Amino acid sequence: MKTSIIKATALTVAISASYSALGQDFVGWLDYGEGDAQWQDNKQRLQAFGEEFDNAFDMYEYLERQAGGGDQLSWEDMDRPEFDWSGIYTRTKGGLSFDPDIPSDQTTAQLTEAGAAARQEKIDQLAATGGEYDPISDCRPPGHPRWASEPFLHEFIVTPDQTWLVNEMVNDARRVYTDGRAHTAPEDAYPTWNGDTIGFWDDGVLVTHTAYLNAGQYQRGAQPDYSDQVEVVERWRKVNGILLEADFWVFDPVNLTEPWYSRQSWIELANDDTLLRIRYWWCGENQNNDIIILDDGTSQFSEFDFLDGL
Repeated sequence: MKTSIIKATALTVAISASYSALGQDFVGWLDYGEGDAQWQDNKQRLQAFGEEFDNAFDMYEYLERQAGGGDQLSWEDMDRPEFDWSGIYTRTKGGLSFDPDIPSDQTTAQLTEAGAAARQEKIDQLAATGGEYDPISDCRPPGHPRWASEPFLHEFIVTPDQTWLVNEMVNDARRVYTDGRAHTAPEDAYPTWNGDTIGFWDDGVLVTHTAYLNAGQYQRGAQPDYSDQVEVVERWRKVNGILLEADFWVFDPVNLTEPWYSRQSWIELANDDTLLRIRYWWCGENQNNDIIILDDGTSQFSEFDFLDGL
């Protein structure tokens, strides 16, 4: 797949743990295991873990307690392979499905009546017109948690006090503050596309909580919507020299009856000639960013990806 740009070919596999504490059953990092059946079992455990919490911040604070407040990184730590997230990445699988394990016309989200009705309205629109007008067609940001399902080039920058999660689309950077600061005070906060994200490190795993988000959709097509009450807990881990994985639990009392768990992943692309890079993005700038407006008023991207030959 690639040779010279791999900084490390293997990392110590984190041992998953499950034990009872403070009324919750802690579930540590779970690998995919041997075959789909094992992953589906692990995935259900991770889904059930999220369901133990009334809201996202309760889950985040619980994980922080389990980590003893987290690890404070130094610049010397940046040389360790678990913190070397350098390179250019793209999403490994999923297409237009937020849960990458299923087709985009399905969902594993447990929807409220309002959430199901909104999704059905989108499905009916697609059946009637064959398409839709995606809000990002006029260069609006995708927002979060949709950020996780965008297929374009990504870059990840780890420093002791911040981690930047960068999607080239509309120059979209999520800043994760790991210096111990709290969220912006509610009286000073307002919704934004990527919200406010704080986090901590726990034995090489980045744990985050995001709040103060705008409403949006997980992806175009038959994917559900989320409200401006949505919050997200994530656990990020570099599992080998070229692969980043992240557990996502999305909490949204308007559209979800239970938090929605999924495992997202990004793979580092071969770039020995260094031609791949994150460029400034504007929708009318170059052919890679072309948005095709169809006669029925719907919109579509050009059909290409960066995964040929992988």
